[in-house]
Amino acid sequence: MNNNATSLSINDLIFATLEVGGKTMASVSKTNFSSIDDIVRFIYAIAGRFMGLARLNIRNKTQGWTMNLALASHQRAPRPSFHTALPAAQYRQASLFS
Repeated sequence: MNNNATSLSINDLIFATLEVGGKTMASVSKTNFSSIDDIVRFIYAIAGRFMGLARLNIRNKTQGWTMNLALASHQRAPRPSFHTALPAAQYRQASLFS
């Protein structure tokens, strides 16, 4: 396993689920993501429009790590504003739902 807890390889199997108010808006299980930003953009694209705070759970089954993000909805899908170079502990602290 890689030392970086949130590293990502194009061949890793990723499970991602976007929930709003306890309701699943989108869920995906696939490979071919090259970054966390790619996952966020993809899940927003399949979720469509929603209102309120959302919880995004990303699980890298191949490498064995999980990440939770709290996201707010907008009129259109926002660009992720986090940097993937941050330590994994900072991602987990950012979640309101952990």
